[in-house]
Amino acid sequence: MLLMLRRLTFATVLLATPVMAQETVPDTATLRQFAQERLRDAVLLYDRAFRVPETGQYLDAIRLDRDPQGGLSSTAATGMGLVALAIGDVTGVIPDAAEKAEITLAHLLGEHAPAFAVDRSSSGWYRHWFDPYTGAIPSWNKDKFSTIDTAILGAGAAILGNHLREKAAASGLPVPRAAELASALVMSTDWTTAVRNPDRGSIHLVFYGPEERPTDNVATIPFDEYALLPCMAARYEGMLGAPGPATRAWQTRFDMPADLPMHTVGEYTLLGKKGGSIPSHFTHQFAFHLCGTYARDPAFLDEMRELKEADRTWFINQRAPRHIWGLGAGSEPILETDEMKAAQRYGVARLQKNPYGTASPAVMAGFLAVDEADGSNDILADLHTLWARGECRYDHKGVGFLWRCSPYSPKTPVTRVEAIDFSTWMLGLATVHPELGLAFFQRNAF
Repeated sequence: MLLMLRRLTFATVLLATPVMAQETVPDTATLRQFAQERLRDAVLLYDRAFRVPETGQYLDAIRLDRDPQGGLSSTAATGMGLVALAIGDVTGVIPDAAEKAEITLAHLLGEHAPAFAVDRSSSGWYRHWFDPYTGAIPSWNKDKFSTIDTAILGAGAAILGNHLREKAAASGLPVPRAAELASALVMSTDWTTAVRNPDRGSIHLVFYGPEERPTDNVATIPFDEYALLPCMAARYEGMLGAPGPATRAWQTRFDMPADLPMHTVGEYTLLGKKGGSIPSHFTHQFAFHLCGTYARDPAFLDEMRELKEADRTWFINQRAPRHIWGLGAGSEPILETDEMKAAQRYGVARLQKNPYGTASPAVMAGFLAVDEADGSNDILADLHTLWARGECRYDHKGVGFLWRCSPYSPKTPVTRVEAIDFSTWMLGLATVHPELGLAFFQRNAF
């Protein structure tokens, strides 16, 4: 019997699962209140669980089944932590957000060395992972500096800093030190060095060693989350008053969605990679929320609209319940046997590949700006249904949230939450908050 359980396949579960009917949709006021409560809790999860108070760094992932946490910080997680502080400041959820951000940024900029010191390359790139208390790097990652993780950190710093400056200007108060440190962090990286070939639009994924040795086979071309790098590099050149290769790469390869690679998948035309694949949908959502040019572009919103429908349709075609979908990344629920449920498995789902059929409510939420623009409550209704049924639902440190699950066993939990993959839950919910909205990202993103 155990052997048979271990051989239980995704297809077997799929065929045995009936499609569940959608429940009555709550009124708009109820859905909006639900969204505000879930955004509050998302911000608090970053603050209570991911943040290390001593240095202000954020853990790469947390365990839901144990405390204390331990583990490494990541620059990308800390970038999203800075966004959480900005949102927490606007909404009043974190009244000391500026002070907390100052701790985070001062440590990253070396003001607490040698007690806390993080390695940076000659152009200012950060490592992906480091010890949250000392900044020390793990021995297995000693050579690599990550462009995308540094970019997400920089994007988070830009959003926080711009928000704090805007708030200070509106109130007539001095600009807080956290805003000055945020600007210093953003400008301390030479973003143009990420552009490998401006004519092809190729981007370095990593550099090796402080001297930034590139490799022949570690680069990417449009379109994926690395689109954030030319977005920031072009903006950086503009701030320096010296448009150059990065601006050319951005203007010829990235800034017009119609010029990016498009692929037909069923009835949809979707933004993807030149080779024909459609990346996991969090990649589009990162670009949309963290690059101000994309956030302000109605054409990119149109692409998000079509991608949302393709995502829903994929799960419907797999006979999943209509309210559970989202092609994202993170810990995979283990369904085969009780013996295996303690195992940890990480997956990245996309239209062409989702072997375990896992759904990501964080990606569902990442499309909320589309419904907000269309005057629809469809996604909020789906999320509310999950919450009401206790499906994909988690509670940790006094806050509740929706996270990864199987549509075919939606109460089977995972035990890890990855900060960067969870972030689209927070970003999307912010776009329907009355004090934030998509305008928050349109104004403040780099």
